[in-house]
Amino acid sequence: MLAVTDGRGVLALLFANNRGGEFRAARSSGYARAIADMKIKVLAVLSFVMTCHTSAGMQSLTGTVVVIGWSRTKIVIAVDSRGFNDNEKYRDDICKIVRLDDHAVFTAAGNIIHARNGRALWDAQKEALYAFKEAQKTHGPRLLKTAARSWGDYIVVDINRALEEDPAGSKRMLDKNVFLTGVFVGFENDSTAMYQMEIVFDPKTERAKENFYTEHSTTPVQFGALGRNEIVNEVVAGKTHFAKTEQRKWAAAERNIPLRDRDLRWAIRLVRLTTQYHPQRADVGGPIDALEITRRGIRWVERNAGCNP
Repeated sequence: MLAVTDGRGVLALLFANNRGGEFRAARSSGYARAIADMKIKVLAVLSFVMTCHTSAGMQSLTGTVVVIGWSRTKIVIAVDSRGFNDNEKYRDDICKIVRLDDHAVFTAAGNIIHARNGRALWDAQKEALYAFKEAQKTHGPRLLKTAARSWGDYIVVDINRALEEDPAGSKRMLDKNVFLTGVFVGFENDSTAMYQMEIVFDPKTERAKENFYTEHSTTPVQFGALGRNEIVNEVVAGKTHFAKTEQRKWAAAERNIPLRDRDLRWAIRLVRLTTQYHPQRADVGGPIDALEITRRGIRWVERNAGCNP
């Protein structure tokens, strides 16, 4: 789903079918944001689920909400910190943002770990760190792109190995034939960049394969919501009474927020609204981790102890 707002606060909602599908548009009136050139974009829904290490079997799944805002000059990310284990017990100290260096991070939509009998068959976050370190050794101009592609290759090998060792457990991790989507985002050649590597299951070959996507930034700030993004979409669209009320609250609140923090605080607010009002809000919660990436580096605004500064 794409949502774009112009300077007058008019929203055009575009619904896409698997990225390449046909689009249909609808319009609604919103309110004039204080930053007139802001544009908001809500990405195609990607199911983002977190897992925790357990001593037996596949990791359990739960929803989350990740909000990413980016332009050519900065990136903002806000995400909840709730995860569940196989006993359906939750913990609110899961860091869903992996710092790669001073100007780049990794996150993932889908399962991030598959463990069996107390041993990890694959770990998306660890592979992301390894892929980025290997990309740095090349001294190439596109470190994030190189890392994303390498990560995809590594994860496909790992998942195919897991399919042989634990076929039933591996297939239970699928959501519409997708295992996970890794997102590498940060600065590359003095400009922001975002790359997504989708790892899918091919029913014909019974093997995993990868699909690579590049997200293109624009001068205005764009926002992408992943996972439990229904509340985000509703608030951005501004059609319901709830959405209009929240928009009015934000219009008043942002006047007291420094200009440099408004995009980040808006992302945090969208995550918080999801944890409060989503029908499946038990799946999301905990402290919100939030950061901004500019040419100067990473600036954490909210961070739990599990996140590498």
